[in-house]
Amino acid sequence: MSTKSIPLSEVLKSGLLPGKNFTSEASEYITFLVNKGGPDRQDYSLLSALLNLFSDTSIREQISQNEWKQIQNSFGEALSIQTIQGWAFHKPLGYAGDFRIIDKIYTYEESANPQLAKWDQYFHSQKAPQAVRNRQSYLLEQIWQTSHEHPAMSSILNLASGPGRDMHEALKVIGPAKVFIDCVDQDIRAIDYAKSICQDFLPQIRFIHKNVFRFTPDKSYDLIWSAGLFDYFNDQIFKRIIKRLKTFLNPGGKIVIGNFSENNPSRGYMELFHWNLIHRSPEHLQHLAHDCGFTMNQIRVEQEPEGINLFLILSNS
Repeated sequence: MSTKSIPLSEVLKSGLLPGKNFTSEASEYITFLVNKGGPDRQDYSLLSALLNLFSDTSIREQISQNEWKQIQNSFGEALSIQTIQGWAFHKPLGYAGDFRIIDKIYTYEESANPQLAKWDQYFHSQKAPQAVRNRQSYLLEQIWQTSHEHPAMSSILNLASGPGRDMHEALKVIGPAKVFIDCVDQDIRAIDYAKSICQDFLPQIRFIHKNVFRFTPDKSYDLIWSAGLFDYFNDQIFKRIIKRLKTFLNPGGKIVIGNFSENNPSRGYMELFHWNLIHRSPEHLQHLAHDCGFTMNQIRVEQEPEGINLFLILSNS
């Protein structure tokens, strides 16, 4: 059956592939949502079904650059940096996944403009932002476990430390403890921002303005943590950095690397705004770690409750 004459809403509900008028129909639907002040909760299911199509390779290959622009332009001010999705698209700090957008996610930030706030509410309802927020409790667990395994002094390295809010929340829960964290970030703006967030814990945190490729520590660590850096590395760079990090570990130490799973239902939404990650499966992560010299009993993969953010855990014991 041809889908040419079937309304877009019916196509999305039925799971059929859209017809030749997909671009104009998608733009019209987005414009409709914009004109009514953003999506309401009853719109989420249909909007998500539309956005999920953008992660379908066969559909993406059929959309020209001009058609992509048409769809993106239909968002109007909803794709300005006044919204989180607009921030992701325009990348005002020069790169994807910057410290500000991560903190916007952590804090459920919404636009002060009532015509745009519903777009931020929709953004926060997505599984990917929920998975990012779940990193905070996962980091707390890792620091807590490390502090108990090394009670005299726990030494932690945080690569691409970003806004620092996850560390602040973890140390606030753990309380006074001999936990010392070295934070490496290539963006001095991220470091300044994190210092303001973590000011109550600065005696325990040292910030290092350095590119991860050029960073050589002056100490070794019990825990090396990187939540959102390796999603941007191809396999070759991924392995190159892991091999270096392995030499930074104390005996009995571990490396914990976050990476988005292939099962990311927000992928189409993210890629529409050019927030592109390298998604990997647990098996792929294990294979990469094995290539770096870790044995299978030194490798495990965990996940946060949404099952979207995976964590590759590597021990040297």
